Amino acid sequence: MSKISSANGISPRHDSPHDGPHAGRPTRVAPSPACVPRVPAPGLTQLPRPAAARQPAAPARVKALRTLETRQRLHRLRKELGKIDPPPACAQDAHADILAAMARAGLGGWTLPALTDPANPRHADGSVTVSLVSHAIVFNAGGAFRIIDLLPPGSVYFELAGRDGAAFVLPCGCATVAAH
Repeated sequence: MSKISSANGISPRHDSPHDGPHAGRPTRVAPSPACVPRVPAPGLTQLPRPAAARQPAAPARVKALRTLETRQRLHRLRKELGKIDPPPACAQDAHADILAAMARAGLGGWTLPALTDPANPRHADGSVTVSLVSHAIVFNAGGAFRIIDLLPPGSVYFELAGRDGAAFVLPCGCATVAAH
């Protein structure tokens, strides 16, 4: 390393590997990765083989279980949703009715995103889909709504017609719940 003259006001550097207390010592160079044997270090476990190298798993039925406490909470919510009267006249009323049912069921820790949330898909007929952790709620513009359980096998958890008996209609292109 070349030294810089102090004539320009900058003091010279003295940290060159060829100077100082480490001068003259040989520098260790790590061996090439091709030369190193691939043996796991003691105490470390080996990562599983990539999916392509593994044998295909036997077809097994996916079992998504909810805890007893969650099943009880969902039961309380369904009971409170059944008490909604009069039926909602619009999606905003349905949203407010669901929030009120959640409060009556003692589910203050659960949240329901606002209908205006930009993450909620909007459909041509005015319907809005709100995605939750394991459910999706589709609100029709006329107040009818459907809550879909997204865990296998996937089923309708709750459905309510809107004001004047307006039945729930699944919007075209509602991919989140079309298969259920």
